[in-house]
Amino acid sequence: MVARVGGVLLVVVLLFTRGVPAIDSVSPPPERLPIQPLAGGVEIEGIHGWFANIYPWKYLPNLSTVFPVRSLWATPNDYQSPGDIARQNALLEAYGSGADVLEYSANPALPDHNHWLRTYFTNGDRPFFVAYEHIYGTRLIPDDGAKDMNVKYNRVAFKNDIDAIYRNVVLPFQHRYVTYHGRAVIYLWAASAMYGDFGSLLDEVRAQYPVAFIGSVGLMQPPTDAAALKNFSALDGFMEYSLYDARGYDLMTAIYAQNSGQWRRTIRTFQAATGRRYVFIPTFQAAFDNSKFTDGVPPMYPVDRAQIVHHAENIKQEFGTAYDPLGPFAVFSELIEGAAVIESQCISDTLDKRDRWVGCGTRRLEILKQFFAPPD
Repeated sequence: MVARVGGVLLVVVLLFTRGVPAIDSVSPPPERLPIQPLAGGVEIEGIHGWFANIYPWKYLPNLSTVFPVRSLWATPNDYQSPGDIARQNALLEAYGSGADVLEYSANPALPDHNHWLRTYFTNGDRPFFVAYEHIYGTRLIPDDGAKDMNVKYNRVAFKNDIDAIYRNVVLPFQHRYVTYHGRAVIYLWAASAMYGDFGSLLDEVRAQYPVAFIGSVGLMQPPTDAAALKNFSALDGFMEYSLYDARGYDLMTAIYAQNSGQWRRTIRTFQAATGRRYVFIPTFQAAFDNSKFTDGVPPMYPVDRAQIVHHAENIKQEFGTAYDPLGPFAVFSELIEGAAVIESQCISDTLDKRDRWVGCGTRRLEILKQFFAPPD
């Protein structure tokens, strides 16, 4: 599986390289059992605490810039075990996380579903929803990269993926599954990479399945394209996957805060036009460093602890104004891009430096707990 290395940066590049074959002939989907309605679920607006984004990927120390402690990831160059996940669940509860966001590919050629079935779905009772992998290793075309959603093949493949997620994940585990106004939440981590008439496809899917789509739209460079904004108005909510500015962490914090206020005003225009209510969940970015995987992208770390505290304070202050009072979303166990807040080893590579606060051990978690854990 191709990792989402580079996050929004890579998606921006992909949007300018749309070499998608014109395949419009596709067999109709097979006959399926009728869609069952949801019974229960965990309403997102009732969840207290931050959202932990977790991954079904191997821990590869040679590519990682965060190194988890052995109690949470016992075997390097391998996946987490059920025991690792159980201890992780306890850690997340202790540091005030209210729900998990599971990286999940609906491509049956990839191991995601079986990994979560073995390690997570029946292991504890934490609320969760899926971050649907719609960019890399997909059944859409191209399998990696931005997607033209005018292509009939892609529209059918997208519907097939949502069908698989709904039947194989949402319904069997609906007592834990997170909902928004009674609809199962599906997170699109790079909604800006789905171009063409994506909005009408979301409408078609919602008419058939009780699902809600929350998407990342690239707020570090707010979208202005009319076609993109029309697609985004068809989402049910917004939550950024990654925040990055090559010029520095403090500038990232300031730009994200400013652009979030601007995006709330955009949401109001959406609401006036559609009559729908949207949720807007903030994102907490501890750092960014994929220097072991990609050349030429400067790492971004807070200079000191005060800078990351300022980022958390900005988010908390905007609860109920720019943002809904939910979350924030934080990458927990994606280890290659340096943002993971998982309890980590303090080794020579991860110790603080004169101009870099890394926050190894549980120090990133302590900030999340301080600002976003539910009251005792």
